[in-house]
Amino acid sequence: SHLGSSSCCSSVEFWALFGIGTMSALTLQMEAYAFRQLVAHLQWRSDVQNIDIMNLAGFCRNCLSKWYKAGGKVYGVAVTDDEAYEHVYGEPYAQWKKQHQKKATDEQLAEFKAGAAKHARTDPGPSMVLAPGGAGGHSNVCGQDCDAPSLPPVLETPALAINARVAVLTCSDRASRGEYADKSGPAVVEAVNAFAERHQALSVRQVEQKVVPDEKETITEVLRRWSDHRASDVIFTTGGTGFGPRDVTPEATAALIVRPAESLARAMAWQTSFQEPHSILSRGVCGVTDQGVLVVNLPGNPAAVRQCLS
Repeated sequence: SHLGSSSCCSSVEFWALFGIGTMSALTLQMEAYAFRQLVAHLQWRSDVQNIDIMNLAGFCRNCLSKWYKAGGKVYGVAVTDDEAYEHVYGEPYAQWKKQHQKKATDEQLAEFKAGAAKHARTDPGPSMVLAPGGAGGHSNVCGQDCDAPSLPPVLETPALAINARVAVLTCSDRASRGEYADKSGPAVVEAVNAFAERHQALSVRQVEQKVVPDEKETITEVLRRWSDHRASDVIFTTGGTGFGPRDVTPEATAALIVRPAESLARAMAWQTSFQEPHSILSRGVCGVTDQGVLVVNLPGNPAAVRQCLS
């Protein structure tokens, strides 16, 4: 196989580097459940003031909102300030303040001011986990605008970065006719490049990018040509994975796949279903062609693309 040399990645190496396996999917969902329960509790206890939570525990609802937005930036999901605050508060922030926020007392302000030396950094830094007996401090997003959030731990990387040649095929009737600009293809390129830049374990070279109509024969022909020419290691398609009469990308892809990777498709659908329940309706397939090229079907929505690749 042309992927056997040390300069190129295998399909398994590429996907492993892309983040699967660093944390159990069930663990992630349990942690997400704990976050949702905390948010629900704070929405119920609207009588508890943010400044009291800050003075007691070093974080508040605003911190959770900023962590939520920061997480979106880290994993390639665009979240505005207003969206993040409404997700945590359960209503627009201005509305919550008008209904529930009370003027801080002199005692509350004095206690908050007394903790100024322990207030958070606004730059990304070491973990907040403290050694036993260590000094406390306020959350690391207080006052932060989330434009430069802390990044997740970098994956353990090989001595040399693995090179991957990436091709992206957008399958869309309307985009191919110029009725609107292709946004999902660029979203794939952006997500893969961001991962490579962040972890330094993957060196990505964009070799092909094309938009075609939702025609099975056309999609298959492009995929087969890219695979047979051995110019790419990984091909991402975007669009045409639903149940519409013109959604034929899975069928077009299946014509080339000799080694299906069904678990990759299931993992993406299951993980993203916690953010967008309709994602479980995706019929996208993944697998390796007879030339050793990994093909991954992604949805056609740019936000869904980012969620799948995160």
